[in-house]
Amino acid sequence: MDTKERYLEILYFRQFYRHFLFMEDGEGNRKKRMEKYFEVSAVVDVGCGDTNGK
Repeated sequence: MDTKERYLEILYFRQFYRHFLFMEDGEGNRKKRMEKYFEVSAVVDVGCGDTNGK
């Protein structure tokens, strides 16, 4: 069965909320960084292919 996976983005927005991120550098050290928002994306997995099952 030959199927293709495609994602359709139906909603995208930024939620404003202060939170901390911990970024790791190449040496394994962590740095704490304050962020003011995070991105939210709602997607639908659209599968295209033979649905008859033959």
